[in-house]
Amino acid sequence: MKKFMSILTVAVVALFIAACGDDTNKVPNDNNQPTDDTVTDDTVTDTTVSDDTVTDNAVTDETVTDDTVVDEAVTDETVTDDTVTDNETPDEDTAAAYPFTGKWAMLNFTTSNVTTTVPIIGETKSVSTTSVYALVELTDNGDGTVSAVGTPCDTLIDTGSTLLKVTISDNYIAHLNPMIWDFTTILDRSGVGFDVTSTEILMLNGVNLDNPKTDPLPTDKNDGRIFDQDEDEKPGMTVNCNGTIIGGDGWMATIQRTVNNMVGETKDDTHIEGALIWESEQVVLDASSNTLMSEKTVEPDLAKSGFKMVRLVDQNWTCAEIVANEETLFPQ
Repeated sequence: MKKFMSILTVAVVALFIAACGDDTNKVPNDNNQPTDDTVTDDTVTDTTVSDDTVTDNAVTDETVTDDTVVDEAVTDETVTDDTVTDNETPDEDTAAAYPFTGKWAMLNFTTSNVTTTVPIIGETKSVSTTSVYALVELTDNGDGTVSAVGTPCDTLIDTGSTLLKVTISDNYIAHLNPMIWDFTTILDRSGVGFDVTSTEILMLNGVNLDNPKTDPLPTDKNDGRIFDQDEDEKPGMTVNCNGTIIGGDGWMATIQRTVNNMVGETKDDTHIEGALIWESEQVVLDASSNTLMSEKTVEPDLAKSGFKMVRLVDQNWTCAEIVANEETLFPQ
């Protein structure tokens, strides 16, 4: 079974249907510069300069140390590595602070190529897309990292098939665990924004594992590691379905594991966007129809998967406002 998914219910896709200054080190042009006849064994005779400072604009008969050279070309100031700014690769310490801290609306979108083997009908292919909305609170830690806590708000799935519709209920959303991750932030080379990266974001639904990343998912619905996370008296998490191939309404009891990587950049003070690289595996433990237990193969289309974040103008907004304004926040 192939692995891939989105940060919140990306797993649902795989499960359900189915990212100096110009210090040229000038030697002072001095007509009095020592000639080869006056310098022997790399030592300039006459006066040795003490206190590591040369205050004469011309270097004459003096030993100049490496510590300080006062040159009119650098306005009589000491040039050190800390004061040299490279205009091509700006120092992050001198960059304007980015307003990460605050509440954001986030959209994760994934696309999958799904192959399903259905009894009697045989093998069917479809392209499934999932849109996952969340309220995310970011906190700039001041050390190059930004902590994120996401509250799931809504999940919309288009199975790409006329035979089956999948719906994620409000009860399902309400019982999802918060999403927690850290962004690493680096000022990009152009100096106009920050690169943001988060890797190995792990999420389990409906199951507890001793080794969450590596233990195989159990397949027996009576396994003690499986629990009724959404409290509907079915194992794992329940997904609602409707379609002609199942004779109307139906459901699937599932468990999932997702691992996600987010690789993006700040577009301006209110937008962050990037690639969502996801892996997922899922097990259907029980279903209202044998058809819903059918074998599925999911191939993620990473080129059509990603994430977008919009800083909320009204920091008092909750999931209710995000759900009501999904199309305005994230126009297609």
